[in-house]
Amino acid sequence: MKHIRLAKPIFSESDILEINRNIRSVLASGWLTTGKFAERLESRFRKEVETRYAVSMNSGTAALHTMIAWLRLKPGEEVVVPANTFASTANAVLYEGGKVVLADCDLDSFNVTADSLVEKITGKTRAIVVTHVGGNPCDMREIVDICEERKIHLFEDAAHALGSTYRGQKCGSFGSGAAFSLYPTKVVTSGEGGMLTTNSKDLAGFAQLFRNVGRHSIGAGPIEILGHNYRMSDIHAVVGLNQMKHLSEFIAKRNELAHSYARGLKRIGWIKPQVITAQGRSSYYAYIVRLVKESPVSRDALVEGLKNRGVETTVMFRPLHSQPYFRGRGTFSCPNAEALGRESLVLPLHVGMTNRDVEYVINAIEELAL
Repeated sequence: MKHIRLAKPIFSESDILEINRNIRSVLASGWLTTGKFAERLESRFRKEVETRYAVSMNSGTAALHTMIAWLRLKPGEEVVVPANTFASTANAVLYEGGKVVLADCDLDSFNVTADSLVEKITGKTRAIVVTHVGGNPCDMREIVDICEERKIHLFEDAAHALGSTYRGQKCGSFGSGAAFSLYPTKVVTSGEGGMLTTNSKDLAGFAQLFRNVGRHSIGAGPIEILGHNYRMSDIHAVVGLNQMKHLSEFIAKRNELAHSYARGLKRIGWIKPQVITAQGRSSYYAYIVRLVKESPVSRDALVEGLKNRGVETTVMFRPLHSQPYFRGRGTFSCPNAEALGRESLVLPLHVGMTNRDVEYVINAIEELAL
């Protein structure tokens, strides 16, 4: 029986040698926090995402928090976020005392919809945050128009979307700013880390202060704002820089595996893969599927059956308002997000897999339907 991991960062022997050599350089320099390697990683991100600025952080959550903090929310002001997203998207608003308003998603793309966003905008709305679920770009043209017409900020939770594009434009370059994650399961990793990208000089300057406890530099300089210790270490940046060299090949491999899944799953009528947005290209951070009503097994039974066959799976998101911490924070009706929380799962996909591994997963699913 095979053991197929859900996600796995991949480093070749030459990558490991390069990383070790550069970490040795960092250690020998005596400067371990944000330094020349973090600056090089920021430069690499600016070129990749095609934004004027990139500010390294110690997590994608830190990048999300920084963007919301920049708004300087007043009591009662609202930020609309998807119900179908990770907790950090909404937590960033709660950290700053804002009110979270949840918008529903589409049952095919799994992304928040423009119509749902419009329904939730009020006179108190300061910003919208969209999440490119699994790397699948949202319908950004319509969402950008909504935000411009209403003069509200647009932020991207692009944790999954490094390398994704919509109409040829890089995810992470729409709106006021974007947050990327470099967690170990992501398209590229720095171990732990994140990046904030923006075309706003003001947001970039704020982020540089906010990540450094409100200071322009390390040391006894003046504290200009209430900040946090959100810096990325140069050791983590070394790992991220090495991974970024492989971004294009990682994206190509993930798309190849995704296409293998799509071909194989045509044999299984009761599983529907996530539909990639028209004119979008997904990073395929994750391969997400949904069980239709005619499914011969439940989602949870399928998860357990695949586990017994050595196949790791997970549930991408359970809707935020179903989480214990968010209960009582409002009355939300997001039926599509609730359906995805019951019916969807993530199948294994990482660059260490082969097409034979994909076929093994599909065969295991077929066996469970017998």
